Amino acid sequence: MNSRPTRAGRGFTLIEIMAVVLIIGLMTTLILPSLGATSRRDLLRQARELASHLELARQRAVMMRVPHRVLIDLEQGGYFIEWYVNEDGALGPTHRGGGPELDPENPGPLSLTPPVDETFSYRPIPSSFGKDQWLAEGFFFEGVDTAEGWFESGMVAIVFDSDGTTDAAQIVISDPDSQSVDLDVAPLLEMVRIRVEE
Repeated sequence: MNSRPTRAGRGFTLIEIMAVVLIIGLMTTLILPSLGATSRRDLLRQARELASHLELARQRAVMMRVPHRVLIDLEQGGYFIEWYVNEDGALGPTHRGGGPELDPENPGPLSLTPPVDETFSYRPIPSSFGKDQWLAEGFFFEGVDTAEGWFESGMVAIVFDSDGTTDAAQIVISDPDSQSVDLDVAPLLEMVRIRVEE
């Protein structure tokens, strides 16, 4: 009796192997771009969160008429908002500490020099926005370009004056896949522009 080998014992034909390789290739071309899109979406979310804190600092500076700053820790990937107040104003509405009280019966000479209060310094704002914020795991600050130069380490402050103006700055956030996003802080406009680097 002449026995022929069964299909299980013959192996795969060249056409079957080529079909499997083609299917794997097609799946790879469909899946990998979506993984890159997810990474880019996460990177943009990190940039938007920082941009919202920068815009909040600018708006508070104008509204409260007190300088604000966003302090960025380039090495640890953190940032937080502070405002320039004294200890009394740090926990509530700001006041610049009024001048000397005038005695209506004996006014005497009035000094026109502004009072100097040595207790003013930058302090965290009294809200959840004053708490430290951190970039998500895997994201990091590549650097910050300011009027003083390019910084890749240490602490960098983006300061908003009481009228909302600031020096131009560019903040670069990157991810492990070497994708990066630039945040351009405009000196006069109330906006932070986000640009995705290709």
